[in-house]
Amino acid sequence: MRVPTATRQHGLRFNITPLIDVVFLLVIFFLVASHFARSEPSETVELPDASQTTEDEEVRRLVITVQQDGRYSVSGQEVSLSGIEEMIRDGAEAGVSSFSVRIRGDRRTPFEFIEPIMLICPKHGITKFGFHVLER
Repeated sequence: MRVPTATRQHGLRFNITPLIDVVFLLVIFFLVASHFARSEPSETVELPDASQTTEDEEVRRLVITVQQDGRYSVSGQEVSLSGIEEMIRDGAEAGVSSFSVRIRGDRRTPFEFIEPIMLICPKHGITKFGFHVLER
């Protein structure tokens, strides 16, 4: 009589399904985190203090950063005054009531750099504009 021999498979098997799930979640996390990091304003400005602030819940808002040397930027990209006027005009054409402009200027920025933006807004019918400030 012959003794039965069991065939064994040698080696280890890894179940990599949980590993794939974790790597996929990490990829999604870093994609979302990088999107938020890119959309944050990268210019450092020292905002002025305000004792009273109001914040409207607008559908669309254009935030313009004005440096103290007179440079303008929108979403981290440097733009000219004519480019800002074009953005404001496009926003006004899409709907004046749902569009607002926010000026984010350094506290040491001269008014001569902020005034042109304030004059462009009513020219295109934008009455909702304001300033980003720090609350006390």
